[in-house]
Amino acid sequence: MSNRVFFYPDFRRYVLFTADALDHMYAHAQRRWLQKEAGGEIYTLDSNAHGIIITTATGPNPDDRRGRHSFNPDVKATTRHREQQYAQGRHAVGLWHTHPETFPSPSGLDRQTTEDYLKAFQDQRKCYLMAILGNQGKTPNIAVWSAGQNEPCKWIELIEAHKPSGDALRQHRRSP
Repeated sequence: MSNRVFFYPDFRRYVLFTADALDHMYAHAQRRWLQKEAGGEIYTLDSNAHGIIITTATGPNPDDRRGRHSFNPDVKATTRHREQQYAQGRHAVGLWHTHPETFPSPSGLDRQTTEDYLKAFQDQRKCYLMAILGNQGKTPNIAVWSAGQNEPCKWIELIEAHKPSGDALRQHRRSP
């Protein structure tokens, strides 16, 4: 597999997902009818860079609460993973999870969970990312959003450097 790059709408900042991080997430895509959502956190070595490089994805954990349309992480396991990653110089910059749809979009609960994680960092992060994987194709669609520390929280959808073409792209643009 290869890396994937997502740009902020102003094209001044970007998020690059390395092949290793993507392979970990792709392994959990909901490709079967009754497969449950999965997820975890995403990490970078430099959380303050204009170009964030996601080198690692963790999760899911055995004690996560998972359903076809829901994912609630095991807080203790997630905290343990975060401490291990921090000891290796990596910083949590977002959450990833799967959706049972081709063109994923965040639910209200997805947004609230991401905002709660951002607040938990107590001003140590300017934004927190949410990456949602779709369920179709060798390389599933990914929607990447950034939540900023405003009241109310400002949400920005990132733009992938290489988008699907044709009918798939037109359908995606019509979705909320």
